[in-house]
Amino acid sequence: MEFSKDTLLLVNYGRQDCSDLHSWGPGMRSCYVIHYVISGSGFLEYQKKRWHLKAGQSFLICPYMTVLYYPDKEDPWEYVWVDFVGKEVGAFLERCSMNESHPICGFLSWKKLSPVFEQLGTIDPYQTNRKEAGGLLVTLLGIYEDAFGAVDSKRKVEGDHRLEMALILIQSNYHKNQFHVETLCDMMHMSRVTLYRLFLQHIGSSPADYLLSYRLKQAKKLLIMGMSVKGTAISCGFSDPFYFSKVFKKQMGISPSEYEGEEQV
Repeated sequence: MEFSKDTLLLVNYGRQDCSDLHSWGPGMRSCYVIHYVISGSGFLEYQKKRWHLKAGQSFLICPYMTVLYYPDKEDPWEYVWVDFVGKEVGAFLERCSMNESHPICGFLSWKKLSPVFEQLGTIDPYQTNRKEAGGLLVTLLGIYEDAFGAVDSKRKVEGDHRLEMALILIQSNYHKNQFHVETLCDMMHMSRVTLYRLFLQHIGSSPADYLLSYRLKQAKKLLIMGMSVKGTAISCGFSDPFYFSKVFKKQMGISPSEYEGEEQV
């Protein structure tokens, strides 16, 4: 499944310690920005309104909103922020209960968000695979929706976008032998049962079966290209070439070496 950059595109990410009383504005941004307050407190001013935000809260800036935000001098905040654009951003944010007229959302645990922000902090959105960067953004907004969205919206995002994120992560990590369904659950912040139901409903197979099938599909490509059985196994996430050969033969009806020879005939 292809991830369209027009759906959601990560522009940038950052973290700001405002102990030096760093402020921003009044000014406008050309993209959407979500700020999450990690610690301390601060203020957001927009359309003659003033909000006092504390640790655990988030605020949204929409394109061309004139805003001013600054730390509380008595308890300066530290926050993380993420910039993004895309034709479906409005729909995403509505499901997260944030919009231009209501830019503030309730309290959310840093423990839930920190794994995603930590991953965002390790990538360069201009150098990293755009699917991976966009997928992390989908996961981030999905966490907000789980906390604040309507039940029907949660189900829709889970069906439409979390599945897309899961497939992106499989495509990006299948070559790692330590990548398993448990790893995928951790990266998706979902239970194994929820992930299983998601795959069964929309794909018709379990996450484990899909991952194995994807690995074997890539393995066939490498064998056709002339890669050795051992090299193919390692390249597709199998640490043991003998186990790879056993699984391959069970699924394909012939061994990897026979498949390689058959394709070259």
